[in-house]
Amino acid sequence: MTFTTIFTVVADFGMGPVLTREVARYPEYTDKYLSTIFWTKGIFGLGAYLAVVFFVNVLNYSELTKLLVYLSGITMFFDNLHAAFYSVFRARKNLIYESVGIVASQAITLAVGSLVLLLHWPLYWLILAYTIPSILNFIYAAYFLRKVYSLKYSFIFDKNVFKLFLMLAWPFALAGIISRLYSYSDSLLMSKMLSAQALGWWSVPYKITFAFQFIPAALSASIFPVMSALYVDQKEKIGELFLKSWRYLFTIVLPLAFGIIALADPIILKLYKPQYAPAIPVLRILMISLIFGFLGFITAAVLNATNHQKKQTSLLAVALFVNILLNLYLLPRSGIMGAAVAALVSNIVLCLGGLWYCNKIILIDKLILFKYLNQSFWPAATMGVLCFYLSKYLHFIFVIPIGALVYFVALFMIGGIDRNLIARTYNKIFKNQVI
Repeated sequence: MTFTTIFTVVADFGMGPVLTREVARYPEYTDKYLSTIFWTKGIFGLGAYLAVVFFVNVLNYSELTKLLVYLSGITMFFDNLHAAFYSVFRARKNLIYESVGIVASQAITLAVGSLVLLLHWPLYWLILAYTIPSILNFIYAAYFLRKVYSLKYSFIFDKNVFKLFLMLAWPFALAGIISRLYSYSDSLLMSKMLSAQALGWWSVPYKITFAFQFIPAALSASIFPVMSALYVDQKEKIGELFLKSWRYLFTIVLPLAFGIIALADPIILKLYKPQYAPAIPVLRILMISLIFGFLGFITAAVLNATNHQKKQTSLLAVALFVNILLNLYLLPRSGIMGAAVAALVSNIVLCLGGLWYCNKIILIDKLILFKYLNQSFWPAATMGVLCFYLSKYLHFIFVIPIGALVYFVALFMIGGIDRNLIARTYNKIFKNQVI
């Protein structure tokens, strides 16, 4: 897994988001940009793959491990290539084809993986369950991108485009490395400093929290090309889009956080064993952290879309440094609670640091921002208190729909949502329009 993670970062080298940003700004250069970046990714990917093959042999891994790494590398190679095609789809504000590709790939992986387990095929077939759909996804993305936008694929490699993208991409590449270190640092430190039992307790709230990351990631992916295009000649509208994005996330993440904080006891004790009770306060802290994590996705999108990717990379580095220092200090003293606090503080650093930078780059109306926060906070807090008391008398499965109903009624009454917002949300989801 470590090998393929390194492979992914080196093979892409931050070219994906730069391709999305530049094509969104200058769609007339799509053919030239895509051709150059496709071959760049291919060359970087091949070099990274050969490096992985070399090191896995030098380190004397078993023959089976070598085979699994070889197959994983092929999977990542094609994942990296089809990501170039999807970067152009994103730049054109078209996420439909990527969504279909992802769902189809996962369905094929599930089908092949199930056959492997049922028929007791060799272990390497489990890796092939990812390799096969990766190759098919590459063919699918290449075909439909050309068909939909009438692109002309060529062997052109423009040195000037390569130099420009390389200069723009290295902060993204560095950010990718830091993000992976940020993701793994707490688990690595805990594995060295805490017991296996403590790691088991930590895994439950961590997985629950991580399960919601796709929400801000999807929103960020949809607004990034829009902000990139606006930066050329309509910079003032980026602030408006930023406010709308935070409003959407306030509406989603605040009730999510308050609801799970209120129902943390029954969620852990009834979905898992009573032995996982120490995970309850950790889950509550991580849900507070989730709020800042959600909002941080949007500040990152703004910085990356406005040519300030170096600032975002520096923020990630600071957050990583803070996270490691706090874990080193708190883990021996507070165990997994210390890890949760470290995650909370580092997410606050990312979110507020990003907001501070964004405020210097775009116009953010603080009164409107506070208004949106206020409109979602009080309905969510009311719902949380109600859910907490109802959970003492009802199963939490029945409490959830009651809480959701109370939240949306309160949100509508306080003006947090109206018919226009509902219509815009519908258009965004079902008609692929920008918020």
